[in-house]
Amino acid sequence: MTTFAADHETVRQLRELDERTRTAWDEYRTSVSDLAGEAYEEAELISWERLQRSLHEVADERERVASPPESSGGPTRDPDPAR
Repeated sequence: MTTFAADHETVRQLRELDERTRTAWDEYRTSVSDLAGEAYEEAELISWERLQRSLHEVADERERVASPPESSGGPTRDPDPAR
């Protein structure tokens, strides 16, 4: 795959992750917007936990997409050069 194609794919994936983030927030707001009192409190807790899971999944995926691929073969850098 050419560098241009790889960059294009990365940009596409990052845009998709942005959309997933917006969707997660929209779903959270919608799930609690018409509620009040105890119904709100119960739904908000569940919705917040769902939102947090979704945001963590997106963040993990974003890190994977944005990280440069690890090279195969060749020398590797010691993560602790003080040793």
